[in-house]
Amino acid sequence: MEKKVIFSIIGIIIVFVVVFLSQQAYSRGIGKTLISDATSQAKAVLASGTNWAAANVYPKITGEVQKRGDAIKKDLAQEKNKVSENIGEKISNYFSGVANSITHPGTPQNCPATPPASTN
Repeated sequence: MEKKVIFSIIGIIIVFVVVFLSQQAYSRGIGKTLISDATSQAKAVLASGTNWAAANVYPKITGEVQKRGDAIKKDLAQEKNKVSENIGEKISNYFSGVANSITHPGTPQNCPATPPASTN
Protein backbone atom coordinates (compact mmCIF):
# COMPACT_ATOMS: atom_id res chain seq x y z
CA MET A 1 0.00 0.00 0.00
CA GLU A 2 2.83 2.39 0.86
CA LYS A 3 4.51 1.70 -2.52
CA LYS A 4 1.35 2.75 -4.37
CA VAL A 5 1.19 6.01 -2.43
CA ILE A 6 4.87 6.76 -3.09
CA PHE A 7 4.51 6.02 -6.83
CA SER A 8 1.40 8.21 -6.96
CA ILE A 9 3.21 11.11 -5.29
CA ILE A 10 6.19 10.72 -7.64
CA GLY A 11 3.83 10.67 -10.63
CA ILE A 12 2.08 13.83 -9.47
CA ILE A 13 5.43 15.58 -8.97
CA ILE A 14 6.55 14.57 -12.48
CA VAL A 15 3.32 15.95 -13.97
CA PHE A 16 3.78 19.24 -12.09
CA VAL A 17 7.39 19.55 -13.28
CA VAL A 18 6.39 18.90 -16.90
CA VAL A 19 3.56 21.44 -16.69
CA PHE A 20 5.83 24.02 -15.08
CA LEU A 21 8.61 23.55 -17.62
CA SER A 22 6.22 23.66 -20.55
CA GLN A 23 5.17 27.16 -19.49
CA GLN A 24 8.71 28.54 -19.48
CA ALA A 25 9.93 30.57 -22.45
CA TYR A 26 13.23 28.70 -22.87
CA SER A 27 11.46 25.33 -23.13
CA ARG A 28 9.15 26.33 -26.00
CA GLY A 29 11.85 25.73 -28.59
CA ILE A 30 12.50 22.27 -27.16
CA GLY A 31 8.76 21.54 -27.21
CA LYS A 32 8.39 22.62 -30.82
CA THR A 33 11.39 20.52 -31.83
CA LEU A 34 10.04 17.55 -29.91
CA ILE A 35 6.59 17.87 -31.51
CA SER A 36 8.11 18.29 -34.98
CA ASP A 37 10.29 15.20 -34.53
CA ALA A 38 7.38 13.18 -33.17
CA THR A 39 5.17 14.25 -36.08
CA SER A 40 7.76 13.28 -38.69
CA GLN A 41 8.34 9.95 -36.91
CA ALA A 42 4.58 9.27 -36.81
CA LYS A 43 4.26 10.10 -40.53
CA ALA A 44 7.07 7.69 -41.37
CA VAL A 45 5.51 4.89 -39.32
CA LEU A 46 2.09 5.57 -40.84
CA ALA A 47 3.54 5.52 -44.37
CA SER A 48 5.32 2.22 -43.78
CA GLY A 49 2.16 0.76 -42.25
CA THR A 50 0.13 1.90 -45.24
CA ASN A 51 2.62 0.38 -47.65
CA TRP A 52 2.59 -2.91 -45.73
CA ALA A 53 -1.22 -3.01 -45.73
CA ALA A 54 -1.34 -2.25 -49.45
CA ALA A 55 1.15 -5.02 -50.19
CA ASN A 56 -0.10 -7.74 -47.82
CA VAL A 57 -3.70 -7.12 -46.77
CA TYR A 58 -5.36 -5.44 -49.74
CA PRO A 59 -4.71 -8.22 -52.32
CA LYS A 60 -6.11 -10.88 -49.97
CA ILE A 61 -9.21 -8.85 -49.23
CA THR A 62 -9.94 -7.99 -52.86
CA GLY A 63 -9.60 -11.61 -53.94
CA GLU A 64 -11.97 -12.81 -51.23
CA VAL A 65 -14.46 -10.04 -51.97
CA GLN A 66 -14.40 -10.96 -55.66
CA LYS A 67 -15.06 -14.66 -54.91
CA ARG A 68 -17.88 -13.92 -52.51
CA GLY A 69 -19.37 -11.32 -54.84
CA ASP A 70 -19.51 -13.86 -57.67
CA ALA A 71 -21.19 -16.41 -55.39
CA ILE A 72 -23.75 -13.86 -54.24
CA LYS A 73 -24.52 -12.82 -57.82
CA LYS A 74 -25.04 -16.47 -58.77
CA ASP A 75 -27.36 -17.10 -55.81
CA LEU A 76 -29.26 -13.91 -56.53
CA ALA A 77 -29.81 -14.91 -60.16
CA GLN A 78 -31.12 -18.33 -59.04
CA GLU A 79 -33.54 -16.71 -56.58
CA LYS A 80 -34.77 -14.30 -59.26
CA ASN A 81 -35.49 -17.25 -61.55
CA LYS A 82 -37.36 -19.08 -58.78
CA VAL A 83 -39.48 -16.03 -58.01
CA SER A 84 -40.24 -15.47 -61.69
CA GLU A 85 -41.27 -19.11 -62.13
CA ASN A 86 -43.41 -19.00 -59.00
CA ILE A 87 -45.18 -15.81 -60.08
CA GLY A 88 -45.70 -17.21 -63.58
CA GLU A 89 -47.17 -20.42 -62.17
CA LYS A 90 -49.57 -18.53 -59.88
CA ILE A 91 -50.74 -16.28 -62.72
CA SER A 92 -51.24 -19.32 -64.93
CA ASN A 93 -53.26 -21.08 -62.22
CA TYR A 94 -55.41 -18.01 -61.69
CA PHE A 95 -56.23 -17.54 -65.37
CA SER A 96 -56.86 -21.27 -65.90
CA GLY A 97 -59.28 -21.16 -62.96
CA VAL A 98 -61.04 -18.14 -64.44
CA ALA A 99 -61.22 -19.79 -67.87
CA ASN A 100 -62.48 -23.03 -66.32
CA SER A 101 -65.24 -21.23 -64.41
CA ILE A 102 -66.30 -19.43 -67.60
CA THR A 103 -66.39 -22.55 -69.76
CA HIS A 104 -67.96 -24.78 -67.12
CA PRO A 105 -70.20 -22.59 -64.97
CA GLY A 106 -71.94 -24.16 -62.04
CA THR A 107 -69.85 -27.29 -61.70
CA PRO A 108 -69.06 -28.15 -58.08
CA GLN A 109 -65.28 -27.86 -58.40
CA ASN A 110 -65.58 -24.32 -59.81
CA CYS A 111 -68.11 -23.02 -57.32
CA PRO A 112 -67.88 -24.87 -54.05
CA ALA A 113 -71.15 -25.12 -52.20
CA THR A 114 -71.47 -23.16 -49.03
CA PRO A 115 -72.99 -24.90 -46.05
CA PRO A 116 -76.61 -23.90 -45.41
CA ALA A 117 -77.04 -21.28 -42.76
CA SER A 118 -78.62 -22.57 -39.58
CA THR A 119 -81.94 -21.00 -38.66
CA ASN A 120 -81.71 -21.46 -34.91
